[in-house]
Amino acid sequence: MIRQIGLVILLMAVLCVGCKTISRSTININLDSFDHSIKTLAVMRFDDKLIQDDGVKGFIVKKISNPDAGEMLADIMTDELRRWGKYRILSRSEVKSKIKAGEAEEEELVRLKDYAALGKILNVDAVVIGKIHKFGLSNMTVYARGNVSFVAECIDTKKGKVLWSMETNESAPYKDEVDLAIKVAKEAVEKLKKETE
Repeated sequence: MIRQIGLVILLMAVLCVGCKTISRSTININLDSFDHSIKTLAVMRFDDKLIQDDGVKGFIVKKISNPDAGEMLADIMTDELRRWGKYRILSRSEVKSKIKAGEAEEEELVRLKDYAALGKILNVDAVVIGKIHKFGLSNMTVYARGNVSFVAECIDTKKGKVLWSMETNESAPYKDEVDLAIKVAKEAVEKLKKETE
C-alpha cells in the first residue's frame, strides 16, 4: 500500500514537472482586405465578459482570471501597434476622453458594432476590436502557468470591413499573465508586420 501511494506521488510529480516545462503558442494572422490608405487607428477596450465571472476557481489547481483584462490588453495592444509605426495610434486616454466628450460609452459602441460612430467620435480610419478568451494564471503549489488567448480585428470605420485579424493562444510555465500578454501581442504585431510587407 505504501509503495502504491509512493508511486502515485512520484507519477504526479513527474507529470507536474513535465507540464511546467511545456509552452504552447499559436498566433494566426488573417489579412482580409488590408488597406494601405488607413493612417489613424484606435484600440478599443477588449471584451472580457467571458472571463469576468471566473475570478478564482478550483480546489487543487486554482485558476485566477485578471479582473481588468480588457483594459490591460487594450493598453498592451496600443503600445505594440505604436511601436510598429505604421499607423498614428490614439492613446487609450485620448480614446476615453473623446468618447466621454461625445457623450457615448465605449462598451456600448463596440457591442453595437457602430464603427461609423466610433470613426466620427475618435476621428480615426480604423478601430481594433478584441475579445478575450483567457487571461490569467493556473496555480498549484509546484506549478504555475500564465494563459492568454484573444482575438483582435482591425475594422475600417467607413466601410465596416475587417482589414486584418489576429488570433492568439499562449500558455507558458511560470509566466505572469501580463508579461505573457505583452510577449504575445509583440509577436502577433511582428507577424502582422511581416505579412503586410
